[in-house]
Amino acid sequence: MSRRFHLQRDHDVTGMSGTGRVADGILWPDGTVSVRWAGDRPSTVFWERLEDAAHVHGYGGHTRIVWDDPEPPTQDMTCPYCPDGHTLPDGGSQPWGVFVGSERDGDGQPTQIIVARTAGAHVAESDAEWMRTRLNGPQL
Repeated sequence: MSRRFHLQRDHDVTGMSGTGRVADGILWPDGTVSVRWAGDRPSTVFWERLEDAAHVHGYGGHTRIVWDDPEPPTQDMTCPYCPDGHTLPDGGSQPWGVFVGSERDGDGQPTQIIVARTAGAHVAESDAEWMRTRLNGPQL
């Protein structure tokens, strides 16, 4: 699974690229990295490892890698109860269903949204964390 990030420069040591979001990048599943530089003369650079890109462009901590995508699950996703192993939160044969709950506030308005796997599939804590991240953003 690929993962997006950007380079956030707090101090422009060289005076060439400015500060703020200076580049967008992708960490590919095989560990290689693509970095697309912004600005008047954009370019794309490829690295064998994220650590190499960070070393060259980090300028002693003046430029940070900021992840735009949450960290993918690292646990074993096999599950004896799911027909296709434990279905990853964003795919598989058991999609999500969303329903308005029966609980109401003082004005009679619903106060719950229920998110559940369809086809009787169960959910795991990794599913709940995936949903929380999408609803609330990554917790820093």
